[in-house]
Amino acid sequence: MAYMVYQQYTTAVKRGYRGRPDVPDEHARARAFREWLERLDIDPAIRAELVELGRSLEHGFEELRTRSDPDHRRRAG
Repeated sequence: MAYMVYQQYTTAVKRGYRGRPDVPDEHARARAFREWLERLDIDPAIRAELVELGRSLEHGFEELRTRSDPDHRRRAG
């Protein structure tokens, strides 16, 4: 069930940002946000849920970024 909710977040990012020039910047912000969530000194179970949310947003931007940059996979590999 939770997977479907996170997939909705990823899909919302992809729909809302498709074709926009600020995708690389937003991807970097999503990554920083997720990394910040991972460092929060809170209950680990709650932190894990928040991190998963951050990952779903980051994943949406990553998919957009790699689709708009055909050389990305070559550089990342």
